[in-house]
Amino acid sequence: MILNEIQLQKNIEIVEAVIKWRSMTLDSLKTVSNINDSSGAFRKRILRMESGGLLKAKVQRGCNKIIYPSRELLHRFGIESFSEEAVRHDSIVSMVGISLKNFSMVKSIKLPHEFQTKASWKHHPIVPDAIMELEKGNSLIRAALEVELWRKDRKRVFEKILDYAKAYEYDNVFYFFADRPSFDSYQKRIFEMLNDSRFSHLKEELEKKFVLVLNENLAKKVAQLELSEIYHDLKTKKLGDLIL
Repeated sequence: MILNEIQLQKNIEIVEAVIKWRSMTLDSLKTVSNINDSSGAFRKRILRMESGGLLKAKVQRGCNKIIYPSRELLHRFGIESFSEEAVRHDSIVSMVGISLKNFSMVKSIKLPHEFQTKASWKHHPIVPDAIMELEKGNSLIRAALEVELWRKDRKRVFEKILDYAKAYEYDNVFYFFADRPSFDSYQKRIFEMLNDSRFSHLKEELEKKFVLVLNENLAKKVAQLELSEIYHDLKTKKLGDLIL
C-alpha cells in the first residue's frame, strides 16, 4: 500500500508517538499526541489513518484497542525490525512508561529499540522491557522495567532474579504485575534466595534492588500508579512513597 503523505503530515504528532512507543493503547496514544479531539473524533481519525495505510490495530476482548505502525510507515522511517506478536504486552509497557513519566523524579523511559544495539548489548545477559532513568538528589539512577502479565514457572523466575541481582548496569529493577498471585510469587522467590546461603553475597541486591509493583488494573488501563502496592527492601508500601 502507498502511504498517504498528506495524511501523515497532518497527523505527525500521532505518527511520532507510535514511532517512539511502537505499540500503544488508544487512550495512551490520545494522551501522548496532545490532540484536542473528543474521544469519538479521535477514534475516527485513527480509523482514517488505518485506511490510509499508516496504522494497524488489534482489538482484544476486555482490552483497550491497540494501535501500532504499519509496515509501510516503519519503512518510511527506515525501521526494519518490528514484531506484531507481542503488541498487547508492549502496549502495556508503553502505558506504564507513559504513566511513569508523570513522576517528577523520572527523567526518561527508553524502549529496547532506543537502547539496544549489537555493539552496546552483546555482553548484557538481559534485555528489559524498558529502561528508566530517575534523578534522586544529585544522582542519576538507572532502572530496568519488566511487565509481567502471565505466570512464569518457578525456575525461570529464579534465574531472571539471579541475573538481575548480578547485573551491575542496573541500580534497580521494577517489576509490574496485574495480579496478586504473580506479585506474591516473586516475593516468595526473593525471600527463598535471601534464606539460601549460596546467595548470601547478593543479600543487599536482593533486598534493595528489586521493586515489585502491583496494579490490578494494569492489563486494561493504568490508573493512579502512585497508589500501587509495592514490595521493596522487605517492606510493603506505595509506589508514591518510593518515587515522587
